[in-house]
Amino acid sequence: MRQIRFRRRLLPAAAGTALMIGLAACGSSASSSSASSTSTGGAAAAGCSNIPAGPINIAEIQPLSGANATSGGLAQTEAQITVSYFNAHDSVCGHKFKFTFYNDKSDPATGLSLAREIVTQGDTIMLGDSVSTVQNAIQPYLMQHHVLVVVNNGAAALSNPQNNPTFFNYGPSNEQYAATMVDWAKAHHDNDVGILSDGTSFSVELAADTEADAKAAGLTFIKTITYSPTAIDLTTQLTEAKEAGIKTLFPTGFTGVPAMVSGLKQIGWSPTIVGWGGLNDFDVTAPQVPPGTVDGCTIYYQPGQPQSALLTPENTALLNSFKAAIGVNPALSLALLSYPALLVIKHAIITANSLDGQKLAAALEATTGLATNLPDVTESFSPTNHDGLSSSGLTECTLKQGPYDILYSAS
Repeated sequence: MRQIRFRRRLLPAAAGTALMIGLAACGSSASSSSASSTSTGGAAAAGCSNIPAGPINIAEIQPLSGANATSGGLAQTEAQITVSYFNAHDSVCGHKFKFTFYNDKSDPATGLSLAREIVTQGDTIMLGDSVSTVQNAIQPYLMQHHVLVVVNNGAAALSNPQNNPTFFNYGPSNEQYAATMVDWAKAHHDNDVGILSDGTSFSVELAADTEADAKAAGLTFIKTITYSPTAIDLTTQLTEAKEAGIKTLFPTGFTGVPAMVSGLKQIGWSPTIVGWGGLNDFDVTAPQVPPGTVDGCTIYYQPGQPQSALLTPENTALLNSFKAAIGVNPALSLALLSYPALLVIKHAIITANSLDGQKLAAALEATTGLATNLPDVTESFSPTNHDGLSSSGLTECTLKQGPYDILYSAS
């Protein structure tokens, strides 16, 4: 992500993600009410006797202006729609969520000031803690004050329980992204691997994992080529990659995807592209890229499976609400992606019978097999693992689009 994502189209760490929660499109989805209270092996639900009367506050800090503004507007719309749907169809022991969005203007000082405001108000739960340098500025403060942060952000530096004890990632981790891309390349005999990175912390971390996995898999690794996240022309970097003998290209950044697509055409190069989800974030379709291109996905259609397995009444309602706001495009899947965060938060509150961030974190660390709105997709955490998604939910997809522009899984 997708923080694309990206996972939602939310820039993860310092990149951007719109990544998606994993899905094997079979079986039937649990309702939000039952899904949010299911925990096999976790602590039994304690109830809400200690929860103060009135709505439960949840906050999100994202940029609506400045260098990283591309992620903020969509993140705001996405959260507002999913919270509204939750409040109309579900509750936490009768309590509704009150969602407040804060604009950090892509400025670390503003972001830290907002984080302090949230903590001073006594709010202890957040859906998003910004991106890039702003996130770096506010993350230590939020952890110091035990604010529960539940997001789709695969950066290992963030989901390390020792450093960030109340930060939980419900989406794929960078390690999972890397392993999925490399496994696909090896299975399809794609070799002479190179990485195209935008130099942001998310991209650098993902690139390092991918390089290590490629070498461990016995693939020939050529080099990593880095460009500026503000670059609008990548022909120089792509020419370097072509001349270096790269035949399989792994783009690990979020920024620069349109420039990569146009640059490939300009220089007449057709490497095999294996992505982690960023291509779909920018609405890249099969005719725009070389044959054999695939992209990481976690919400997808499995060929031969009925669409009803994914498009349950609940998920269809979420998608239709988002479609009314933004139209039909790949970002629609973010409505399905973000809803598990609310179910994770609901489960934590009921299990802990508290809004205290440390108690909420302890409840999640005792949680396994928490059902979501997505068929056969569960979340499991532990004291040593704050990445909840099982690797089985993440795959590579062709760029063939289905209803609501959700990708088809590749074979």
